[in-house]
Amino acid sequence: MDYAPGSPLGAAAHERFFIECDTHGRILWMNDRARARLGRLESLLEALPPSDLSALFKLLDPEPIAPWPAMASSLQAPLESGGIPVQLVRLIGFGGRVIISAEVRMRAADTLPAQDNLFRTLLGLQSKVVQNYFRLREAQRKLDIQLGRKPRSLGVVLSEALEMERTRLARELHSGTGQTLAGIKMNLELIESQLSNPPAVVTSGLRRLHALADEAVAEIRSVSQRLYPPDWKKLTLRQALESLWNTTGIPENFRSQLDIRLSDSYLPDAIRFTAYRAVQEGLSNVLRHSSATEVKLLVQEQIGQIHIALVDNGTGFDEQDVFRGASNSLTRGIGLRALREELFALNGQFNIISGPGGTRMEITLPTTENE
Repeated sequence: MDYAPGSPLGAAAHERFFIECDTHGRILWMNDRARARLGRLESLLEALPPSDLSALFKLLDPEPIAPWPAMASSLQAPLESGGIPVQLVRLIGFGGRVIISAEVRMRAADTLPAQDNLFRTLLGLQSKVVQNYFRLREAQRKLDIQLGRKPRSLGVVLSEALEMERTRLARELHSGTGQTLAGIKMNLELIESQLSNPPAVVTSGLRRLHALADEAVAEIRSVSQRLYPPDWKKLTLRQALESLWNTTGIPENFRSQLDIRLSDSYLPDAIRFTAYRAVQEGLSNVLRHSSATEVKLLVQEQIGQIHIALVDNGTGFDEQDVFRGASNSLTRGIGLRALREELFALNGQFNIISGPGGTRMEITLPTTENE
């Protein structure tokens, strides 16, 4: 079947998901885009129509006949009212696991061009990337066995990598951009001191530059402080959250209640990082957007899980707009969408209810890495 140039079917797909599953269709991992669209989908067998299961098993076959077996179908996702038309393509299989590319199409019946060289080139590149990914996972598994520890989930590895990147960015902002802005301020002062009786327009312009430089320095300092992690060698999660609560000025500016009930048992770094960042993001939204007068934070540990609830009595917002990425909620939504993806990667749960009476954000995280 040929597609006319420029037609919707001949154009590139709007969206592509990557799904890792075992040979029985049980989903082991999805990329962030797939997780945001499909939610906590557990099995491809549940997501595809019964009539398409035979074709699916060919994709999952440990030894497929074709190099890139493909099928057209429709994914029934919990977060979607109707099915999502997709082209499923097996990229690679390794060690009882299969990586599948799910390309969203206009209609489930649309097929890919038989002689699409560009498509096959892209699949070849994807296959190499995924193959390297599996090699790294296998190398890590062997190291874990040698060290006598359980294999670590992809979500845990990603969480720790994100925290390392945040720390690097905080340092670069402070020592790089922050110092550059400080140098600009010093040169402005030097120029001002060398001008005798400058015109009013020049004086006014210099004052505006001073104000802009001061504002930029303050913003850089604020972002750097938010990105920089607590000293986890000295602080427990309880102590870090108490410090965050106090340094953000919550007790002074709101009628507030803080209730933290955590045991002294060990928590993996990825869990501590994510719990801390979740509370930090929630408090930041309260301070910047809510117009609230009351704030409550409850953190408690129960039966292998950490439960976090942050409640305010502010003006609220449309949470659906935030997670759809609506333009009027774009700034607030970036942090919440990123937080949701981090939580899902760790098998956590995220729920937010908001309206004119206020906002309630609820988060659940496992207390171990491989829950």
